[in-house]
Amino acid sequence: MEFPQLKVFSTLSPIPGFTKWLTGLLSSQSKEAGRSNPFTESEFREISEITGDPAIEVLKRLLTNNEWVRSERLVGLLQQPLLRLCAWYLYGEKHRGYALNPVANFHLQNGAVLWRLNWMADTSPRGITASCGMMVNYRYFLEDTAHNSAVYLGTKQTKASEQILSLVSQFQQHSKL
Repeated sequence: MEFPQLKVFSTLSPIPGFTKWLTGLLSSQSKEAGRSNPFTESEFREISEITGDPAIEVLKRLLTNNEWVRSERLVGLLQQPLLRLCAWYLYGEKHRGYALNPVANFHLQNGAVLWRLNWMADTSPRGITASCGMMVNYRYFLEDTAHNSAVYLGTKQTKASEQILSLVSQFQQHSKL
């Protein structure tokens, strides 16, 4: 081993496609009222109070032009719902049974654990545009990578940390998709 002193292996990875996925959800909600609710009623109400506009339309606009990051109140208000939605995007959104996100799919195929979401870890224009500023850690437990990889490839089950599973559970409780 090149660095025998290293004991913990983790990535800090981008989340391409999250914002596009989310704006797609918001568009489908505005076209088919009541079909999908990625935000709770109280979250929509608070967003409308801050912006003075109907929440769905203003959210689509703000997420598309990145203006939401200029408001500390909106950044604070959107933190929990965006973390919850991003956890679901990485853990629950699938393409042919595997993770929809290509970076997640790569790491999960290689035996990583979906470990932690990091709020405002990439505040560059590209990071805000692609993933609302979030990044994700994938953790590699060397003794488990072969098993985790085989489970993911064989059963399409995603191994995730308690933080991710807690956010996924919140998503399932609060979002009606």
